[in-house]
Amino acid sequence: MFGWRVHGYGDMRLEQLPEPCPRPGWAVVRVCVVQPSITETLLFDGAKTYLHEQVASLLAQGPQPLFGHEFSGVVTALGEGVDRLAVGDRVAARGSHPAGIVGFDMPGAFAEYIEVPATLLGRLPASVSFSEGAVVQALTDAVAAVDAAGDLAGRSVVVIGQGAMGLSCLQAARAAGSARVIAIARRAQSLSLARQLGADLCFDASRCDPVAAVREATTGLGADVVFETAGGPPEQGLAGDTTLEQAARMVCDAGTVVGVAFHGEGTFLPYRLFRFRGIRYLFPSLMSEAIFQRTLAWLGDGRLDVRPMVTHVLPGLERVPEAFRLTARKSEHGLVNPAQVLVWNPGG
Repeated sequence: MFGWRVHGYGDMRLEQLPEPCPRPGWAVVRVCVVQPSITETLLFDGAKTYLHEQVASLLAQGPQPLFGHEFSGVVTALGEGVDRLAVGDRVAARGSHPAGIVGFDMPGAFAEYIEVPATLLGRLPASVSFSEGAVVQALTDAVAAVDAAGDLAGRSVVVIGQGAMGLSCLQAARAAGSARVIAIARRAQSLSLARQLGADLCFDASRCDPVAAVREATTGLGADVVFETAGGPPEQGLAGDTTLEQAARMVCDAGTVVGVAFHGEGTFLPYRLFRFRGIRYLFPSLMSEAIFQRTLAWLGDGRLDVRPMVTHVLPGLERVPEAFRLTARKSEHGLVNPAQVLVWNPGG
C-alpha cells in the first residue's frame, strides 16, 4: 500500500509501506477520508506544542508514519477476538486509546490502510457520510467539553470563538438542552455559521465589548456556562490569555468556565475573578466510549451538523501535503474545518 512518512519537520514523502494485518483485538480499516488536525500541522512545522517532544523523539529514530488520527473508513479485516465490528462496517475513530494515540504511538491514517484497536472504532450511522465521519474525533472533544459542564437543561451558555471547535461546542450545548446559546467571534463568516447552526445571539468581538454585550443580554447576571475555545499562544494566531479573562467576567457568580482551548505549558488564570466569585474552571471530560457513542448518535439524528463547516475535500492520497498547507492557514483560505483528503470512495 501507499502511505505518507515524515522524514523531518516540513518533509513528508509518499512511499510504499507494508499492508497491515490485524493482531488480536485490532482491526484493519481502508481509509476513506482523513484530515490533519491543527495540532498536527503545528507539529509538522516544528512548533513546540502538545506532543512535540514525542514527535522529536520519533523523528530522531528515522522516518515515521506520523499523524492522521481524524479519519473514517471501511473495516476490511478483524483480529482474533473482535466481535463488536464486522468486515464491511463503515466506521469513525475517536483518536486516542489506552494503547496510545493514532498517528503518534501507532501509524496514522495518511495511508490507504490503517490498523487500530477495535475498541477505538464506532459504526457510522447510515445518514452520516465518510466526510462527516472524519470530523467525529474532533466533534467528540466538543461533546466531552459539554459533558464536563454538567446538566445544561434550561441554562444560558456562551461560546467564545467560532472555529471548528467553537461551532461544535455550540451545537453540543444546544443538543444537551441549553436554553440559550450566545456565540462570540471576530470573523463575519464564523458568526454567520454560528447563526446557521443554532446560536440565539451573536456578538462580533471586533466591533463591541463582548463582556458588556453578554452582561446586557443576561440582564447583568452573566451566563451560566462559558466555553473558552479561542485562547492560546498569540504566535499561533490565537487570543493569548485575553479570552480566558473575558470568560471569567461574563460568567455569572458560581458559574462554570470550561477551558477547551489549549494554552501550551500553561496560562495566566485570573485567580481573583475566579476565587471570590466562586467560579468553577473545568477541562473537558476524558474521551470515554459513552461520550464517543453519544457523539455518533447526535450526529446521526441531526442534532450535530458538520456539513456547513467542511468546505475543502481534496481527492487523492497524493494531496495530503496540500491539506496540511491549507489547514495550517485556515483563516487565509476561508476554512473552518481542516481540509480533508478523500483517499478512497467506496461508491466509485
